[in-house]
Amino acid sequence: MKRTALIERLSELAEPSYRSFQQKLQVSQGQMYGVRAPALQKLAKHIASTYGVLALTELLSYKALSYEETIILYKLFGQITLTEAERLSYLPKMLPYNDSWATNDCLASEMKWIQKNREHYYPYFSTLLTHEAPYDKRLGVVTLMLYYLEPDTFGEVLKILSTVESGHYYVMMALAWAYASAYCKDKETTLPYLQPGRLAEPLRRKAIQKCIESRLVSDKDKTSLKALRQVP
Repeated sequence: MKRTALIERLSELAEPSYRSFQQKLQVSQGQMYGVRAPALQKLAKHIASTYGVLALTELLSYKALSYEETIILYKLFGQITLTEAERLSYLPKMLPYNDSWATNDCLASEMKWIQKNREHYYPYFSTLLTHEAPYDKRLGVVTLMLYYLEPDTFGEVLKILSTVESGHYYVMMALAWAYASAYCKDKETTLPYLQPGRLAEPLRRKAIQKCIESRLVSDKDKTSLKALRQVP
């Protein structure tokens, strides 16, 4: 699908009131049409099955994309059949369009093919944690959280996440989310990271708060976590 045809279709699906809602959520720093997620999902599925990799390369040929085009790009990347080498070659090309928590988390969640060969992709995503760009860092954090909090890499992931340095709000929130997810999966391994001195104090407190807010954490553990949050 040519970009002009895609923009025309997005304009047809656009809802001004929904665009205003998205702007309040800060889902993108760029242009937004206001197209709801189910419609984007349906459109991306159609494009992937009809045009395949040609649609991917078409979108990547443009320096800037709207929020909806970026979401479709990331969904295509998740859906289109590619070799593992091709996926690794495309990954750096995806980064310039990742400009918000919403685009970031869409890309991370779409890459379900990581699960089939986690070892192959681990070096790339762990390296993202050292990038200066905040949404590169967040992509690394969220991807490691989604696909690598498994027994064989659990401890290593917690350790590498503890080295991430960033004052960016959405990076810190991703780290807190990751530690809360880890706590829900393996409390005993994660708890030492929530003790004072292991993480930056604002991050430690936010991670504990995320644990407390989780429905997967027992009331007894929430009481202990509340006390731990107050420890200086």
